[in-house]
Amino acid sequence: MKTKVILTINGIIHMFIGGFLWVAAIVIGKPFIDPIFQAKAPGEVLTDGIYLVIASTVDTVGAFNIGIGAMLLVVRSIADLDSARRVLAGQCVLVGCALLFSAFYNQIFMQGGPPIPVFVLLIISFSLALYGSRKGTL
Repeated sequence: MKTKVILTINGIIHMFIGGFLWVAAIVIGKPFIDPIFQAKAPGEVLTDGIYLVIASTVDTVGAFNIGIGAMLLVVRSIADLDSARRVLAGQCVLVGCALLFSAFYNQIFMQGGPPIPVFVLLIISFSLALYGSRKGTL
């Protein structure tokens, strides 16, 4: 598979995840976050202060994902195969950290990880980046 196609797909995946997080935190806001908060802290009230802390963290992570996606779309025109593979290897490490340190850890130890579609998109992104870093072509 061509590295340009992999970078494009992964860029779109990251922009989608970032957009989802940003919309969930900013546009939908409390109605989206409150059920998740109640599952993690039953009986507690989601005050405006707590909501602002959660929303600012979530929208920052969303903005980073949008930025990573945009970066991947910009660098997809790399003409050197070795450089393209290195970018994909770096993206593989990045998504691997997101999967291992965030998604799996939260799922196993905190009884709740990312939404299933985000989890699946992260696995697809990791798999494509791993494949592209090893066997990608121009």
